Amino acid sequence: MNEHFINIWVANSELGRIQSLREPIAKRREREGKTFDTSHPLVQAMIKGGKTGSKKGSPVDCLVIAPDFALMGRQMVNELREDCERRGLSRREYYLTFLKDALAGKEPGLGNIVLTREHPWQSVLDLFRTPTVENHQEWTVVTIDTTPFEKGGTLTIDIEIGREEGEAAFYLFDGDRVLSTTEDVPKDMLTWVWGEPGDTRQITHRFDRGQLFKLGVTGLWVKEEACINAFRTKISVSENQKESLEEKRPEPNEDIPNVPLSELNVLLDSAQLSQEILDVFRAPGEGYQDYTVVNIDATAFEGGGTLIIDVHVGSADTSGSFDLFDGNTELPTEGYPADALTSMWGIRPNQTGQIRHLFARGKVFKFGATGDWYGEKGQTNAFHAKISVEEN
Repeated sequence: MNEHFINIWVANSELGRIQSLREPIAKRREREGKTFDTSHPLVQAMIKGGKTGSKKGSPVDCLVIAPDFALMGRQMVNELREDCERRGLSRREYYLTFLKDALAGKEPGLGNIVLTREHPWQSVLDLFRTPTVENHQEWTVVTIDTTPFEKGGTLTIDIEIGREEGEAAFYLFDGDRVLSTTEDVPKDMLTWVWGEPGDTRQITHRFDRGQLFKLGVTGLWVKEEACINAFRTKISVSENQKESLEEKRPEPNEDIPNVPLSELNVLLDSAQLSQEILDVFRAPGEGYQDYTVVNIDATAFEGGGTLIIDVHVGSADTSGSFDLFDGNTELPTEGYPADALTSMWGIRPNQTGQIRHLFARGKVFKFGATGDWYGEKGQTNAFHAKISVEEN
């Protein structure tokens, strides 16, 4: 295998991925009279690699880059142990498989969702953007690998769209399709759906043997200013059964809630102990706060209880911080949230966290979501939150 590769190491700090080190490194280069050309195609491929795939935020990435500087594969080192266990391989065996898959054009780690009989579904939480120019598409792409299903099956994609502005179109393509940024209506799509903020949708596609697919997501209508919204998908395969050749209606997906997301208020009571929201937060810049706010009405619980907020941060390249306040608190726009009842900071992309708060009697809370101070100002990410109360 060594004859296929030239190995190099480049520090994340040199690529500008660690915001707090950008200024010190720039001053060091100026002082030492050294330069680092970030416009070089190889460096651009590395920078792109750090922002590609369904998981982000790794301190160390292994990237496979072709001679023409196209990305061929990506392996996050802090995911290596989990990936090895999922495939039932040793680290040496798994890494060799990763390199072979990259050379075979399977694009491992570049957004791939690999579905197997043992793991027939995965979820994705990400963003889409509406285009600002006619006949131009802003694609978010997920590559779906169903090759382990040799006898085919039915691919089902359950979709939930966030409550921010911006309608979305979801297109399913064969895996070798190169997505055009200039086609008004994409050609050769297998199927598609569109939806408005707060909608849930479903794509199904029957295939005869395992293959690669691409799910392309883009804003549907051109707007003067780009709108950024969240989407969440559960991607699954039901295997073809010999005894049943008849098409079956997919069972409803219990993981995708039917809660409308157009409201900023969440009302909880004994009849509805939990609700779910899908939204977007923004990085405020160091020292500032830029909250996406959800009002939580728990006044129905007169005897008190425990408020629980389970958070899942999307896969875009920005970490999230989350603060819980009393309902009458004026949320800060800068500095530490000293009046917060409890907080959860620095939740990295594609990671989860939980806030718990015990209250003696029913009241209203404010839940604030914002990017952490280390993300580039204005960068966005999606988050999904399940908000519930356990009664005393």
